[in-house]
Amino acid sequence: MLRIFKKYNLKKQNAFKLDVIAEYFVSVTQKKDLKKLAKRIDLKTNKHFILGSGFNTLFTGNFNGLIIHPNIGGIVKLKENKSHVWFKVGAGVDWTNFVKFAVSKNLSGIENLNLIPGSVGAAPVQNIAAYGQNFEDVFVSLTSYDIIENKFVKFNKSKCKFAYRDSFFKRESNGRYVIIDVTIKLSKIANIDTSYHSRYGGIVDELNKFTKPPYNVSVIAKAVGRIRRRKFPNWNKFGTAGSFFLNPFVSKEKLSEIQKIAPGVQFYPIEKTTYPPTDDHYLKHSSYVKIAAGWLLEEIGWRGKRIGNVSTSPNQALVVISHGKTSPNEILSFTKRMQDDFEKAYGIKLEPEVNII
Repeated sequence: MLRIFKKYNLKKQNAFKLDVIAEYFVSVTQKKDLKKLAKRIDLKTNKHFILGSGFNTLFTGNFNGLIIHPNIGGIVKLKENKSHVWFKVGAGVDWTNFVKFAVSKNLSGIENLNLIPGSVGAAPVQNIAAYGQNFEDVFVSLTSYDIIENKFVKFNKSKCKFAYRDSFFKRESNGRYVIIDVTIKLSKIANIDTSYHSRYGGIVDELNKFTKPPYNVSVIAKAVGRIRRRKFPNWNKFGTAGSFFLNPFVSKEKLSEIQKIAPGVQFYPIEKTTYPPTDDHYLKHSSYVKIAAGWLLEEIGWRGKRIGNVSTSPNQALVVISHGKTSPNEILSFTKRMQDDFEKAYGIKLEPEVNII
């Protein structure tokens, strides 16, 4: 039975655990629920927002409309050949649980994406990437429900228009499409990527603490999990969306300016979320690079900084945390100060990675 809740508290459905109220809330557990919903509410004209696990969302206040929560489960093997396996995964499946599932089958492609909070349905929206792996590289297609046309629509990789931490759904769809399931292609042959590094060490440094080569997907996932647990606060105890801002793209001329201020600044090619050697082909021949915002924020004193009920993580300056009864305005004011200080120091405006509603 499809149930629509009134005056629904979204505290458990938003990353910062804010007490914000949705006028209406519905959890969709089957494809047919969306057709039923369309008969009961005119989705074309009524204000609505599609909310997965809410891990990358900051509500600025109560939501005067309908929250649609895609909560369709299931992992179904579609086919396999000598080198790959294809799975159709429900949008409501927890992403970390799916990574664990893949690793348990010794399948490669998402082990470096371990412990990213959120649902499988959110992965193509955000085009998640971490520690050298990119979601778009394992993505095949997805099924969505078109609210305007009242029909189910398939999206291939081209139609998703993936970009750095971005996609058609985040940038252009304006809440028109509800993602129902995602088809993902995983490799039977381990494609081990240990290239990630930072001033605090990298994947290889972490691996050396508990194992030795040759590495498999299981130990890579374990190493990434250990790094993330140190870097990010416990999601169950603190309100946080993880990294609040995107890493900026800058010209190599601008990079030279920044290096005069912060000589050790980390930078990477913009083509992929990879961590290459300095003689990497993409790095040498690209006019632009991606710089590490967290590293630069730390240089100007933002690591572990707290103002009232809001702080950054003591382990990662890009991570914003809410403590206790935090208001949306406190978070907005805090992150605005981060932006202002960053722009004053480096002449660059940080853009939020978090969806601000």
